[in-house]
Amino acid sequence: MIYGILYPLSLLPLKVLYLLSDFVYFNLYYVFKYRRTIVSKHIMKSFGGLNANERTQIEKDFYRSFCDHFIETLKLLSISKEDMHKRITVDYSEIEKTVSENKNCHVYLGHQFNWEWANAHISSSLNHNIIVAYKPISSPQFDKLMLRIRGRFGSKLVSSKNMKKEIEKLGSQPHVLILVADQNPNIPMKSFWTTFLSQKTAFQNGPEIYTASNRTRSFFANIVREKRGYYKMEVSRLFDFSEPYKTGLITQLYAIKLEESIIDNPENYLWSHRRWKHEYKDEYIKRSVESL
Repeated sequence: MIYGILYPLSLLPLKVLYLLSDFVYFNLYYVFKYRRTIVSKHIMKSFGGLNANERTQIEKDFYRSFCDHFIETLKLLSISKEDMHKRITVDYSEIEKTVSENKNCHVYLGHQFNWEWANAHISSSLNHNIIVAYKPISSPQFDKLMLRIRGRFGSKLVSSKNMKKEIEKLGSQPHVLILVADQNPNIPMKSFWTTFLSQKTAFQNGPEIYTASNRTRSFFANIVREKRGYYKMEVSRLFDFSEPYKTGLITQLYAIKLEESIIDNPENYLWSHRRWKHEYKDEYIKRSVESL
């Protein structure tokens, strides 16, 4: 039923859907004030050197991008491969080179808009086994809808809880694993801690542990919004194990790259996410990447 309602809506041109996004933005920001307190707090802690007007501008720009993100995700129900490729530019040569050597690679993303388009573009561009690790949504109806959207161009969606088991089924076939790795971890004691955007921040340890256990070459994909409805992805090497490795190093390198991209385009990050739900405590020091 949800699909039956949303699919016809997705057929509308993006320029029309963006009018809907503008309407939603006004109500979300000014009327309902959706998570305004959380967003304001996160931006203030991350950009304490900016004045109040500058931080407010980031907030407003974020809410506009936030609404566009959902409209664009809706558009994934019907957008053609050709149209999407006109709207995203990226150089996959480094990833292609890795797979051509019959090696796996892991691509780390952050919650930068529009990460859903980025996942879809990778799946529709690379002729390989594309696996997207995801966290199931509590609502079965919306979880099914998002699986349909995210798998439309051929990627295999695997729950982060069953990721290792599902990937092992591929055997010796090389694959590209996409990880949106800045989710807030459930257990702070078992997390990696580092300074991120001027504050102690917990990162999930699962992505790095899996990457390191297989000594898999990893990349970071920075998503840059060039203008409304148009993006570029900048793929750069994260870690390839040609240098000495210590536990937490990949997470730290990822955090540095993600932080740099957020500083460059602060409105393009998901500030409404409860990213800093856990506060740092001294007993977490053994898990901190800064203790290496």
